[in-house]
Amino acid sequence: MEGCSSDGSTSFFSSRVADGWDLISTEFGLVEGSDINGGVTDSVTDHHQLNQGETSEATYQTTEGGGHGGRAKLTPAQRKESKRLSDHKYRQKRKITADEQAAEIKHLKEENEQLNAENRRLKQKILLPHGQLEHQCFSAQDHHGSRPEASDRLSSLQMNEIKNLQQMNSEAGTCSNDDTSISDLLMKIDADEESTVKFTDFTGLDGKHVTVGKYCFPLSLLPTLKLIINVYGDVAATSKMSPSITERIYVMFCASIKEMRDLRLEQITECRILKWRDAIKDALRMNFKVDFAMEHLKKIACGYIGLMERQRLEEVALRISKLEAELSASKKEHSKICERSKVYMDTAKAFIGKPISLGMLKAQNRRLEDRNRRRQRHLDDLEQSINYYKRENAQIMTAIQVKTQHYLDIETENIVLRAEQSELNARLLSLNETVSISLMKESNDGEGGRIQS
Repeated sequence: MEGCSSDGSTSFFSSRVADGWDLISTEFGLVEGSDINGGVTDSVTDHHQLNQGETSEATYQTTEGGGHGGRAKLTPAQRKESKRLSDHKYRQKRKITADEQAAEIKHLKEENEQLNAENRRLKQKILLPHGQLEHQCFSAQDHHGSRPEASDRLSSLQMNEIKNLQQMNSEAGTCSNDDTSISDLLMKIDADEESTVKFTDFTGLDGKHVTVGKYCFPLSLLPTLKLIINVYGDVAATSKMSPSITERIYVMFCASIKEMRDLRLEQITECRILKWRDAIKDALRMNFKVDFAMEHLKKIACGYIGLMERQRLEEVALRISKLEAELSASKKEHSKICERSKVYMDTAKAFIGKPISLGMLKAQNRRLEDRNRRRQRHLDDLEQSINYYKRENAQIMTAIQVKTQHYLDIETENIVLRAEQSELNARLLSLNETVSISLMKESNDGEGGRIQS
């Protein structure tokens, strides 16, 4: 499909981490296995050049001082101290730069791992097979075809209905897939997926190039670039990546904008929209100020969805007209069959659910009818008995519920009476003790009086 890359192609965003690492390794003398967090390994070549520059400067100063006699020659201790300070400044500068680059590399690696994980998850998704109903229709047709008596009963009208049903199921499966893809388009634009856009996805990037600012652009993109700069300014001014990486992203972004200007809504496809999405999101990841492009891309996606829906609406209207014509023809054929076969259908209705010898042996028919009447009467008696027992059972259950409630009320009253009885017994016991104490006291008082007298 146009604008789509194969699953095996290497995306630009996946490879930009490696490019950034190679660039940093070349510029700062980093090698694999070096400890970035602990400080950058000293570059022997740069350090040697620095020492040579300092030695030459000291020699020049010595020569100049000796020639004119106005400047004193540096002592070995002073040269050593000057060399130590310059080495310290050099290492501090290299360490700061290396820390910034290491943080950027770590961020890019984490982002790359997230994108790879998302890509693997999407590849593992299995689309549900469609057309199952169509397979069932074929299976039913094969099943009836294996039986001669069933295949003889299939008329030409039934065969046509089966074919129409198969066609409708096939179209329904296609429509369901279209619904899924169209509804997922806006979510795909917002999804943080791995970029698959490449230079080969665009045309007209070969040939003569011109330099604009720090970057080199194909001559075919120059009008688009000037238009972007005139309206939005330099959108890549805030990017902190190396010029080579920024240039590639900038070129693909301008190529996407150029395609938007050249194409019409009827000419675009979903894959082309996703290709533009990847180019714009790569620019956003590089801190380009291209939010306007993403907003406009969403508008293009909405327009594309509307165009697809209008086409599907026309197809559905055409199918409706065809089905209405077939329905009208089927109704006419149905009325003809009813008029032609009314007598035969009435005769068949008289035999349905009955022995086919009905009417041939009238005595046997009378016995069967009498037996059926007796069975029906017995069945009615059983139903009446069942209803009677159900009503009696309901009455018994009601009486049981009333008795149970009465028992619960009596039990509650008994509990209250038992509590009152316990309280009265306690009071009676207390009164008996009081009376006993009073009697003992009176008896004691009487004995004391007699003793005094």
